[in-house]
Amino acid sequence: MLQEQIINEINHIPDDKLNELYDLIHYFRLGLLYEQQELSAKNTYPLRGVKIRYDEPFESVAENDWNALK
Repeated sequence: MLQEQIINEINHIPDDKLNELYDLIHYFRLGLLYEQQELSAKNTYPLRGVKIRYDEPFESVAENDWNALK
């Protein structure tokens, strides 16, 4: 399992370098979280004064909301 291989590699890191490894992993994870939030924001449309999230396919639902605003 990949997780076991990663832990095995971590076990071979000297103690005085673990802080650097932690920072690397921590900021990598935060970057992934930021990417997920950016993708989520792309599928959010401000309609009816609130933000509604449409998952694919969203065209027909968004079109119905747009026509309701007219």
